[in-house]
Amino acid sequence: MKRSFLYFAAFSLLIFAAGCGAASEDPSRSNTNHVAEKTVTATPEPDSGPEAGGGSIAENEPAELVADLYKQHDAQKGPFFQNDRSRVDKYFAKAFADLIHRDNVDPLEPTRALGADPLYDGQDFEIKKFAVGKAEIKDANATVHVTFENFGEKKTVTFSLILENNAWKISDIKYDHGASLLAILKEEYGDGKTNAPPVKNVAGKFEGTYRVGETTCAVTQTSAGVDVRWAKGSGVEKYAFEGRDGTGYNYVAEAEGGKYNVFTFKNESYDSGVFTRADGKVFNVSRAK
Repeated sequence: MKRSFLYFAAFSLLIFAAGCGAASEDPSRSNTNHVAEKTVTATPEPDSGPEAGGGSIAENEPAELVADLYKQHDAQKGPFFQNDRSRVDKYFAKAFADLIHRDNVDPLEPTRALGADPLYDGQDFEIKKFAVGKAEIKDANATVHVTFENFGEKKTVTFSLILENNAWKISDIKYDHGASLLAILKEEYGDGKTNAPPVKNVAGKFEGTYRVGETTCAVTQTSAGVDVRWAKGSGVEKYAFEGRDGTGYNYVAEAEGGKYNVFTFKNESYDSGVFTRADGKVFNVSRAK
């Protein structure tokens, strides 16, 4: 009889402990949901977000990051058109942040690549019906759509985000007319992975960043002529000024077999011309804007 009583008591304690464990789990879920309900913008359910390496949850929420970006931007404290790198890194993945910071502090031209407001996709504003949508998350990638009306025109700006160092960061901003902010900046400054980092254009000199056919090159002046670094090549190609003839102003580099690559410019502005490769093929040349 005493043994039966001990079994019954142990069994009762197990039931009580299980009940306490279940009760301790619900308040956690309830509190998390309560925070989500208080958020102005829609965000994923707490247990629907991806996990970063080591099973740890991301330190922020994609939609909340985008909402805060707009808030700071509207208060003139955002990451665009200023010199503080830390403001850029707060919101953007490193590769994207590098290009934004470059445009902020050292644009190739007097005017930046970002001609219009990058968050509202325009230059004049009368914003109404602004909303940040719920994040769409798949593994280490997320998408957030922002919708609003500007002077009565409906607009959608789409944010792509990735997990970087256990936090969500914006990797691109796309507009409903098909343009992408990342693509615009890469067109201006390259992607940072080529042999030809962008060089600031110098008026009246063969110096700066040039488009040659479907590629680009960076040109810098030297005491002997110019150094050319091709985006789709390696190393440095040296050109010497060979003077002017009937076709224009010529810079020449000796290629293999005694043949020559030649840049020929229409005039001394060095803004446009042609490149004649050693095999005789000709490509149009223009300064990158």
